[in-house]
Amino acid sequence: MSRARAETAHRDYPSMARWARALYETGRGPREVVRECYGTDFPEEFFLLAEENPHASDLLVDFTNQPWRLAVPLSEGGPPPEPDSREEIERRVFARDPGLLPLVVSLGMDTPLSNRVFCYHLDELHAGRPTVFGIGKSVRANEETVRFGGSLLDVLHRHHADYLALLTRQIGLPSNRGTGALIDEDVEEAQLLLEQVEQLQQKLADRPLFTQAGPAAALPSATPPAAPRPPAASAP
Repeated sequence: MSRARAETAHRDYPSMARWARALYETGRGPREVVRECYGTDFPEEFFLLAEENPHASDLLVDFTNQPWRLAVPLSEGGPPPEPDSREEIERRVFARDPGLLPLVVSLGMDTPLSNRVFCYHLDELHAGRPTVFGIGKSVRANEETVRFGGSLLDVLHRHHADYLALLTRQIGLPSNRGTGALIDEDVEEAQLLLEQVEQLQQKLADRPLFTQAGPAAALPSATPPAAPRPPAASAP
């Protein structure tokens, strides 16, 4: 699939989900399907996280529809046909820069990386770099897209370390009293989340940065989705 076609087609989740399912039905695996859908190989960290059922994760992020749901093989139910409510944010990011591919929306308290959308960029993936860029959750037209790290796991580690540091500071403040006050269990849970990210990083250490998807020429073809049509103009 051409870069231009990939940028246009991936704005529409239902079409991409149907195409991904059709690709799985030809015998392709998640790496081949994702490469066909976006025209490039994805880094190993993506598949490591995809194997961990990211939408059931306790991490301080919401995972997007694309590309994660397209990496669900038929043995696990395949790509869901419809997106969840995060598609609205994804569409705003695609409209801002069609090369951006939203991955997560960061949650948490007042930490430096909270309330942002973190993305890969197709240009960087084509160059073999899993660079992560971020933009505010509101995706304002005048807001810059900023490089935040060399990989998604690096950014997730920083986000969870910031959260743990914040709770560690706040629990000892004189104002931390009464209803809603932080307790030791809150800090312990934040520590466990950070350790969860570190465990993923350790698993990734045994994998290459990128693994090329196998050749698809010998497999049956599937028709990619057409670019979404603009809505028809209403009659005056």
